[in-house]
Amino acid sequence: MNQISQLIQQSQQFLAPDEKELLSDLQIILAKFETSTQLHDYSFMVALLAKAYEGYLKHFFLKISLIDQRTYTSNRFRVGKALNPSLRYKRFSIYQKMSGLNGNGEELAEILWDAWKRGRNEIFHYFPNNLKKLNKQQALDRIKQILKAILKSHQFLQQNKY
Repeated sequence: MNQISQLIQQSQQFLAPDEKELLSDLQIILAKFETSTQLHDYSFMVALLAKAYEGYLKHFFLKISLIDQRTYTSNRFRVGKALNPSLRYKRFSIYQKMSGLNGNGEELAEILWDAWKRGRNEIFHYFPNNLKKLNKQQALDRIKQILKAILKSHQFLQQNKY
C-alpha cells in the first residue's frame, strides 16, 4: 500500500477540497483493512476514489474547454456516457473531442475511460451472474489505476499549457 500512499499524495495537489476529503477517507479505510480478515467483496474500497475521480474528471474537462460551466454544474452531465469510446460519434462525446485535441488526446481519453470503466462501471453496476466482486488486490489495483489516470491527465495539462 506504500505505492498507493505515494500516488495519493501526488494526486491530492490536483484535486478540489471535497475530492481531497474523499481521498483522506480512503486512506483511513486502507489503513483499517491493511491486515483485515478475508471479505467477500472489497469493491467498497474503490467507491470513495471513484467519486473523487468523477469530480476530478468534470473539472479536468472544464479546464481543457471540453465542457462549459453550465455543463460542469449540471446534474444531467454523465462522465461515463461522454467518455465512452463506443459513443464517440455522438454529438457530446468527450472521447471524440479529446481525440481531436492533439496526438496524445486519444491515448489519454483511453486511459481515463479505462480507469472509469474498471474503477466504477464494472464494480458498481449489478449484473446478474456477473457481480464483479473484487478481492483485496483487485481493489488496490483499481485504486492505483485511477490515481495514475489523474496524474497522467495532469501531465497532459502541463504539456499542453492549459
